[in-house]
Amino acid sequence: MSKWGVVVFELGKVVLWCVAGVLAIGGISAAGSLLAPDVPEAVPEWAPPVTTSRTESPTATTPRRELPPGFPSMERAPDLPDVPEGAPQPVPTKFGLTYTTPPGWFGGESVMGWKGRDGRMLVIGSASSLGKGYCAAEDTSTLASVGITGRSAGDLLTVAAHEVRAVESMYSGGEQSPTVEYSDPVHFDIDGNPAVRITALVSDIPPVHECAPPAARWDFVATTGLASAEVVVFVVQTDRGVAGQLDDYSIDGLVESLRRS
Repeated sequence: MSKWGVVVFELGKVVLWCVAGVLAIGGISAAGSLLAPDVPEAVPEWAPPVTTSRTESPTATTPRRELPPGFPSMERAPDLPDVPEGAPQPVPTKFGLTYTTPPGWFGGESVMGWKGRDGRMLVIGSASSLGKGYCAAEDTSTLASVGITGRSAGDLLTVAAHEVRAVESMYSGGEQSPTVEYSDPVHFDIDGNPAVRITALVSDIPPVHECAPPAARWDFVATTGLASAEVVVFVVQTDRGVAGQLDDYSIDGLVESLRRS
């Protein structure tokens, strides 16, 4: 089995917004299960995800699944702990997991989202960013973003394979066709709980606007939620082919920092 599967599709505009504050975090995070479509329960035999079994927008109304009796839940993420200036910043989330950003990142209490041309949305909370405004023409541009979202119970590989397909929608549209390469899934554990990671590399992105990067990388990690959702998806997004881009080692460091709060 090859490490990468390849899908070619058309490009559209990526929409990114950032809303700071407790209210935004609580509102979007609490709606996590409403934003997320149900996922199949069966474990698929892995192959590059050329098709997706769910095509409706995650913003469509979906019956909310109740958490199991006694499952812990939080309305919002805990406050960021104070750290000395220039020190790494732990970011606790409402899902019972914490990640850490290196010095130079900002946020940790934001909500970010990307909307595809087909209406599909990906929203992450407890989000942090690097290089805000690096492209002068767009003050919301960032070199990299990281955050987490909750999902309904389901097989982790199925969830990760579904979520990674959102990347295609974000870059759909236009006459030119970028290429997306999918990695094979990587199975590992986070403090004894299973996790699955899939990476998508987007290349040959047409310059549809001044701040469109020539390439991008997305990492999706599906793992067990310890509070507020039975499954969570940790997302790392990075622009590539630009000055100051985040390297693979730093991306691995963000993923490896994910742990029990």
